[in-house]
Amino acid sequence: MSGKLSAAAVAPWKRLCKLVSDGRYQEALLAYSRAHASDLRPDAFTFPCLLKSCAALQDASAALQLHGNLVKSGFFSCPYTATALTSAYARLLRLTDARKVFDEMPERTVPCFNALIAGLSQCGKVDEARDVLSLLRKEGILPDSVTVASVLPACGVVEQAKQLHGLVVKTGDSLDRYVVTTLITKYLDYGDLETARRIFELVVHKGVESYNAMASGLSRNNEHFIALDTIREMGLGSSEKPNDTTLLVVLSACTSALASSLGKEAHCYVLKHAIDCNVKIKTALIDMYSKCGYLECAYQVFSNTEERNLVTWNTMISGFLIHDKLANALGLFEQLRLEGFNPDRITWNLMINGLAHHQKFFEVFSFFRKMRLEQVSGVNLETITSMLSACSAMSDIQHGKEIYCHVIRTMQDFEDDVFQTTVIDMFMSCGCDRYAGRVFGKEMRKSNDPALWNAMISGYGKCGKNCLALQTFNEMLKQQVQPNSATFLCALSACSHAGLVQKAMQLYQLMGSTYSVDPTIEHLSVILDLFCRAGKLPEAYDLLLKYANPPASMWYSFLGACRNYCNAELGEIAATKLYDLDPGSTTPWVILSNIYAEQYRWSEVETLRKMMSDRCLIKIPACSELV
Repeated sequence: MSGKLSAAAVAPWKRLCKLVSDGRYQEALLAYSRAHASDLRPDAFTFPCLLKSCAALQDASAALQLHGNLVKSGFFSCPYTATALTSAYARLLRLTDARKVFDEMPERTVPCFNALIAGLSQCGKVDEARDVLSLLRKEGILPDSVTVASVLPACGVVEQAKQLHGLVVKTGDSLDRYVVTTLITKYLDYGDLETARRIFELVVHKGVESYNAMASGLSRNNEHFIALDTIREMGLGSSEKPNDTTLLVVLSACTSALASSLGKEAHCYVLKHAIDCNVKIKTALIDMYSKCGYLECAYQVFSNTEERNLVTWNTMISGFLIHDKLANALGLFEQLRLEGFNPDRITWNLMINGLAHHQKFFEVFSFFRKMRLEQVSGVNLETITSMLSACSAMSDIQHGKEIYCHVIRTMQDFEDDVFQTTVIDMFMSCGCDRYAGRVFGKEMRKSNDPALWNAMISGYGKCGKNCLALQTFNEMLKQQVQPNSATFLCALSACSHAGLVQKAMQLYQLMGSTYSVDPTIEHLSVILDLFCRAGKLPEAYDLLLKYANPPASMWYSFLGACRNYCNAELGEIAATKLYDLDPGSTTPWVILSNIYAEQYRWSEVETLRKMMSDRCLIKIPACSELV
C-alpha cells in the first residue's frame, strides 16, 4: 500500500519536470502551487526544474518563494539544488543573493562555481568573476570548459583572455568545442584575427558553432568575403551542416559587402534544401535585398512571410526609405497598426528620419508629437539631429527650442559633438546667436572637434557678426584645435563680408604654410568675391588666371563686379570667356552691353546687339508674378 502511495506522490513531480523540459514554464509553476497546497513532498529534482522556470520567465518573486520552500523542505544542503538556486539568482541578475547562497553552501562543486561566474560575467563584473575563479583553484578544484567559457566574455583586455587561454591549455580543454568557440569569438572581438585563425585551424573536428563564430567575427571585422569563404569551407570540407545561425551570418556578410549574387545563392540554398525559413532568416533576406538594391525582391519576401514580427516590419519600412519610397513606407506604417502591432521607438525613428530626409518638415513634427503622446521613449541621436536640421531649414525657433528642452528634460545622453553642432547651427539659422553662444560656451573647452567651432564661425557669419566670427576663429587656434578646410572657408567668408582683404590674405597663406590645407574651388571663390567686393578687379583677374579651369560661376561673379565698377576692358574678357563656356547664354552680353551704356558707348552697344542677333541669341523678356 505504501509503495503505491509513494508512486502516486512521485508522479506529479515527474509531470512537472516534463512540463519544464517542454518549455512550459508557467504551467510548471502552477502545477507546483497545486501540489504544494496538497502537502505533497517534493523530490531532489523538483526545485532545480522549478528554478530553471523562474530564470526563463525572469520571475524573481517566484524564485524567492521557492528559496523559502526548499529551505523548509531541507533541500538546501543538496549541492544540485543549491547550484540551481545560485544559477537562477545569477540569471535573474540578483548577484548579491546568488553570492550569499554560494557562500552558505556546505559543499561546492564546479557547476556551482560556473553558475556564479556566468552571472558575474553577464553583468560585466570581470574582477569579481576572476576572484571566484581564483577561489575555485584555491579549493583545489580544477575548472572545466564551461568555467573558462563563462569567464572569457567578461575579459576587458586581451591580456586577460590570453591568461585564460593559457589556463585552458594547462587543463587540457584547448580542443573543447565550447571553449574554442568562446576563444575565437573573444580574439575576434579584440580584432586579433591571426590568433583566432590559428586556434580555429588547430581544431581537427570543427563543429558548426566554431565555423559560425569564426565567420561572424570576421564579418564584424569587415572581412566579409573571408567570412563567406569560411562558411564555404565548411560546406566543402566538413560533414557539418549549416544551421539557422550560419544562414544569418552569411546573409549579414552579404548585406555588409553588398554581395547580392552571394545573397541570392544563400536564398536559393534555403529553398533548395527546404529549410524551415523562420522569421529571423526572412527578415535578414528582406534586409539583404533592400540594401543591395533589390527592393521588389525584398517586398516579395515580406509579402510571403506569414508570421511577421515588428523587426520584420521595421526592416521593410527601412528598405522603402533607403530607396526614397516615402509613400510606401507611410502605407506600411499604417498597415502594421491595422495588423495589431504598435510601432516601437525604432519604427518612429525610421519614419521621422525618412520624413526629414524628404523635407516634409511639418509631418516630422506631427510624428514626433504622436510619438510622445503614445509615450514611446528612446528618441535616438539621429532622429533628434534630423528634427533640429528641419528647424534650421525652416528657421523654426519654436520647435527647435521644444526639441532641445525635450532632450534636457529627459536627461538623454546627447553630449555628442554632432548633436551639439546641430543645436548651434539651428540657433544660428534662426538668428539666435546668444542661445548658440551659451551651448558653445559649455562645450568649447572639452571639444577638439573642429565641426563645433565651424558651426559657430559660420553662424556668426550668417548673422552678420563677422568680427565675432573671426574672434571665434582666433580662439580656436589658441585652444590648439586643428582647423580644417571648412574652418578656413567660414573664416574667409567672414572676411569677405567684412571687407577685410588683408586679413583674408593672411588666412589664405596660413592654410597651406601652417596647417597644410589645400585650397579648393570654394576657397578661391570666396577670395575672388572678396576682391570683387573691394573693387580690386586686377587682383581678381590674376586669381582667375592662376586657376586652371575656373567654373562659370567665378567668371559671372567677376563680370558682375566689372559692371559695378564700370570696367569695360575686363568685362569684355569675362564675357568672351563665358561665351566659350556657355555659348547659348545671353546674360554675359547683356551685362557687357549695360557696362557700355553706362559709359555712353552706344556704338559698342549696337555692335553687341547685332552680334547677338547674328548668333540667334535672344534675351528672354523679364516677367513678374503676383502670388
